[in-house]
Amino acid sequence: MTDNEKLKDEIPSYAFIALARRGMEKISLDQCFLNNCDNENPELLEPLKKEEYEDDKRETKEIYIKCKKCNRVFILKLVTLKRVAKSTKESNEEPLSMGMVYALDENKNDLGHIGYF
Repeated sequence: MTDNEKLKDEIPSYAFIALARRGMEKISLDQCFLNNCDNENPELLEPLKKEEYEDDKRETKEIYIKCKKCNRVFILKLVTLKRVAKSTKESNEEPLSMGMVYALDENKNDLGHIGYF
């Protein structure tokens, strides 16, 4: 397995977008999130590298992805908040966590919150 394939495996397939009181909608993360690009072909997306940061409250992965349709790079920022809530089932279970995904441009300018994973 190549490094690019390993990086691709670290990206969730989809995220959920909150629709106010109408529930959640599933959105594919196999697309380019840059302005003026409509690429939804995963074959045209190439993961380049990953940067990771962690502290006691959150784990952050930034995965740099090149879109071969618009020839630009964007970043999927995956933030996992640790210990969002205690488990209601067993007192010895790990606390629940929550993942959020954001899109950034190559210069780390925030393009917006995509959803939850």
